[in-house]
Amino acid sequence: MAAPSASPTTPAPAASPDPLVVVDALSVAYRSGGRDVPVVHEVSLRVAAGQTLALVGESGSGKSTVAATLLGHLRHGSRITGGAVRVAGADVFALPARELRALRSRTVAMVGQNAGHALTPTLRVGRQIAEAGGDVPVVELLDQVRLPRPAELARRYPHELSGGQQQRVAIAMAVAARPRVLVLDEPTTGLDVVTQRGVLDLIGALRDELGLAAVLVSHDLGVVAHMADEVTVLRLGRVVESAPTRSLFAAPQEPYTRRLLASVPRLDDAGLVLVGEGGEREIRPKPVVAADAPVAVRARDVTVDYGRSRAVHGVSFDVRRGEVVALVGESGSGKSTLAWALAGLRATSGGTLAHESGDLTGPARRRPLALRRRIQLVFQNADTSLNPRRSVGDAIRHPLRFFGTVTDRAEAAERARALIADVRLDPDLADRLPAQLSGGQRQRIGIARALAGGPDVLIADEITTALDVSVQAEVLRLLDDLRRERDLACLFISHDLAVVRGIADRVVVLRHGVVVEEGPTERVFADPGHPYTRQLMAAALEPDPTAEPFVSEAPDWTDAAGPDGLWTDHGEGHRVRRWREAATTAGAARPTDPTGPREPRDPADPADHADPADHTGPAEHREHAAPAGPTGLTGPTDPADPAEGAS
Repeated sequence: MAAPSASPTTPAPAASPDPLVVVDALSVAYRSGGRDVPVVHEVSLRVAAGQTLALVGESGSGKSTVAATLLGHLRHGSRITGGAVRVAGADVFALPARELRALRSRTVAMVGQNAGHALTPTLRVGRQIAEAGGDVPVVELLDQVRLPRPAELARRYPHELSGGQQQRVAIAMAVAARPRVLVLDEPTTGLDVVTQRGVLDLIGALRDELGLAAVLVSHDLGVVAHMADEVTVLRLGRVVESAPTRSLFAAPQEPYTRRLLASVPRLDDAGLVLVGEGGEREIRPKPVVAADAPVAVRARDVTVDYGRSRAVHGVSFDVRRGEVVALVGESGSGKSTLAWALAGLRATSGGTLAHESGDLTGPARRRPLALRRRIQLVFQNADTSLNPRRSVGDAIRHPLRFFGTVTDRAEAAERARALIADVRLDPDLADRLPAQLSGGQRQRIGIARALAGGPDVLIADEITTALDVSVQAEVLRLLDDLRRERDLACLFISHDLAVVRGIADRVVVLRHGVVVEEGPTERVFADPGHPYTRQLMAAALEPDPTAEPFVSEAPDWTDAAGPDGLWTDHGEGHRVRRWREAATTAGAARPTDPTGPREPRDPADPADHADPADHTGPAEHREHAAPAGPTGLTGPTDPADPAEGAS
């Protein structure tokens, strides 16, 4: 099994001196309370064929509003108050309705963040692509976006595809009519690193093949560094800085840009990053977790089944008080399933889960309240986990009353305000509705609600995935503060390895529900022993267009966990599942080649962003073996075949 190429995509130079996209002094305002509220202020940009321009900035910067104007879209109640938008020579907002529809169907296309929402669930994907227009046959389009067995896949429904496959179908629909301009609005947010890398490389190849002008909207500066020729930085609807990608990343001119770039975690950061006003970076050392610290939660030989599919195979780990243990892996690895099982939201099929004060193997509803409150889950998306009709104060008061922490209404209200202050927010926000808060504020409220029961174990499931880099840094620092102040044990689930290195004390790498490597974070990152771990690290995108690969390319491999032992012991708790290098045979699927079989999915991960390009290589060649390490992290039921039934 090999890692995808870690060298950045080299964007094509402009194919023509005449730009396909021209935005001149664009200003947009929303109507509110009988007056215009400006949200975009005199933004100008140019994009030529074969070029990619990235619009970056925090939430509220106006980047998505500007991108939407290229298709003639404006939010209800908004209007253009100045400037012009021209695409392929046409003044977009001066076009009659019929010509505007033609522009959207033939000249400009868009790929959004969530392909699952963009696809009609009751129509086969082939029909949806055909309805997108164009003369290119559906099978040819599916083949062009590197999907396996296109004729068969065209007959499937969207729910029968993985997240990576759905995104490729959305791209096929976008290019079906052979547009000249492609708008990409956060096209890889939430995808795991390997799937993201494949989708971005596909977009880059199509841009070059079709001579597209691409406008990329993203808060992920690693994606921007990988894809863009030019970068325009927006803040509060104004252009802060605009420059060629390499120039901007090497020498940002504006303090805001410097702070934005400095906030991005990097794979070589051995702690959380603290950023000064001028963009100075300081690494916050991790606290030392005592070797004799009490074990707050213990998993032993845990298996989880979904029907006939096994999502988790005999996984074991400990989390001590004051410690952050990270579960990492692609979608389909089983990390969310494990989190749900620990929280009591998913039944286990075997093994044991235990808290220092009681058994956790059963569902949450069967656990005593005194035990339930000790383990709390912070969800990935605070938007959907908070009731939109109730104030955030109500959201926090409910668990206070439910767990019997307080009984008096006035005391509950005061305690809710105190918890809001504990997560570094203004207590007066208690009366606000979730929609009145920013994404970062909502995520902090989610943490405050989890703290209401007085837990000693916190499960953080992809809690920073969709946050801006500066907001992500604030939330991670808050989590680190809380584990120090409250001696919390934290199980941290993420596919972002730079974030994991910054916050986690130990890391457990999962693939298809099987642990392939585990150990102290710094040892694993300094010397990753399993090729799958190397693959994940190689696929991670650094916020630097000139960055060298973090690790060398991993070889093709296959599992070699035989009856004489599953592990190679690297010392100090760092253990690697035994593997063999595999000889590549004709037709074998490689990680960067999506013609391999479909990857099993993690049923607890609603996004299901697994890509099909993740399978072991074929014939075995040589064996990397050593005396078996200590027991504890057992592999699958059949150690000779770890992928058996994985889901």
